[in-house]
Amino acid sequence: MAMRVATFALNDRMLSASLQTQSRMAEMQMQQASGIKSNALGEYGASGKVLIDLEISLARSQTYTASAQEASSRVAVMYGIMDTVNELLSNFRVALAGIKSVNSDAETRASLANNASFTMTELGALLNSQYEGRYLFGGSATTTLPVDLANYTLADPTQPYTDYYMGNDALASAQVSAEQSVSYGVAASDPAFEKAFRALSIIADTNGVFGATTVDDSLNLIMGAINNAAGVQGTLSLNAAALERSVRREEDFQEMFKADLSGVRDVDVTQVAVRLTSYEMQLQASFATMAKVSNLSLLDYLR
Repeated sequence: MAMRVATFALNDRMLSASLQTQSRMAEMQMQQASGIKSNALGEYGASGKVLIDLEISLARSQTYTASAQEASSRVAVMYGIMDTVNELLSNFRVALAGIKSVNSDAETRASLANNASFTMTELGALLNSQYEGRYLFGGSATTTLPVDLANYTLADPTQPYTDYYMGNDALASAQVSAEQSVSYGVAASDPAFEKAFRALSIIADTNGVFGATTVDDSLNLIMGAINNAAGVQGTLSLNAAALERSVRREEDFQEMFKADLSGVRDVDVTQVAVRLTSYEMQLQASFATMAKVSNLSLLDYLR
């Protein structure tokens, strides 16, 4: 018993040191596995607030990027729809020009009137297109059907007529940064579509009975619609470019935030592995020493 009491203090100190080494090794093994200093915010001390601020800034920037990308996708769909709209209008212009160039009979004129009616219906359907559950051509009224042609009645072909439009005048917008919101898209009330509907209605409402003046009026309107449609696509291109720039800008910010976060939170895994090996060697030496001390007897001291 005297021998054990004599070595107790030394054993206790060595055991305490070994336990501390084991605890530190456990922390470093967690760091090695996760690549970060700690999952506990309190372990970062004064850097904890910096860490929180960086994480909030990163999350906010990612939200802006997602908003801009979603808007960019909608603009791309609208641009593709405008390609089809341009094709419809161009085809009808060719049909009108054909009527002017020949002495058309009643059957040909009736066919053109049917063509105008079908094209009008198809144009309305295109402008009522939805993407991700949103109507694209209704301004910011994304849940309202933009075009209703059921009661389209043209009283004066020389005057703009937009009673078919059910949307609003405010374009959709995307918040792309704390300071910037980008309006994008085009409404179905745009002159490109308003003129197209008038040009088509002028012919469709005649049931094939019309003269050269009616053809000229429709042709002038359809030419104006085609010119305006080109402007619409130009606007959509500008929208796409603005949204793309905002995405690139926020992605640059995100890389900066991630780098700063890494500087605060991440560990050098290679350095941790080297230190972990050193601690393992210390622990092994400590255990060996403890084993040797435990075997000491009074005779070892008297020799």
